[in-house]
Amino acid sequence: MPVREIQDATEVFQAIEESPKPVVVHYWAPWMGPESPLAPIFWEFDETRGDDIETIIVGSGFIHPQHSQDEMPLTVLYRGGEEVATAPFDADEIQELLDQA
Repeated sequence: MPVREIQDATEVFQAIEESPKPVVVHYWAPWMGPESPLAPIFWEFDETRGDDIETIIVGSGFIHPQHSQDEMPLTVLYRGGEEVATAPFDADEIQELLDQA
């Protein structure tokens, strides 16, 4: 499944809660720039593991209520609707998170 770009909070919650696969969500905000410079990591990851894991980029400034906007950009791994791991804006830590998925 290709990387999905979702802007709507309801769609994000549905994806996290309803996916039978692990879900990786990268939270980004428009005031940080037009696109996350780490987006290519997720596209590359999707090419190799996209059948096993759902990958979402949220670029609207919405972040899950468990976190604050001060934590953005943030990448979160969810399994069964529950948060499993987080990674800040660091390519190496994001790669480690993706390896856990």
